[in-house]
Amino acid sequence: MPLKKSDSGSWNSNTTYTRSGGMTMKFEVKNINLLGTTLTIASNHGGTQSRIIPPLSTMDFEFSKFGSEPMGWSFQISTASDAFIVTWELYSTWIPGDPPNP
Repeated sequence: MPLKKSDSGSWNSNTTYTRSGGMTMKFEVKNINLLGTTLTIASNHGGTQSRIIPPLSTMDFEFSKFGSEPMGWSFQISTASDAFIVTWELYSTWIPGDPPNP
């Protein structure tokens, strides 16, 4: 299934992000700092991904779970970096406004 843009924003500290979505959720994360940064995203459906993102670079974090759409997703966002600011766009197989896909 094609991915559609679902949401976007920025993170500058550890946080939790919750959203209804589809079977695939993909974050495109850009480090907008002039220093490299670390980023870890953990999903409530299992799976944790960690990356070192170079300055002004973009990396993907993709999570998948088979099931009915929409499903509830919760992500724990964390960093070990002192200087941390990233922007992100979220893409999903189901976005709000789409019909349920049992």
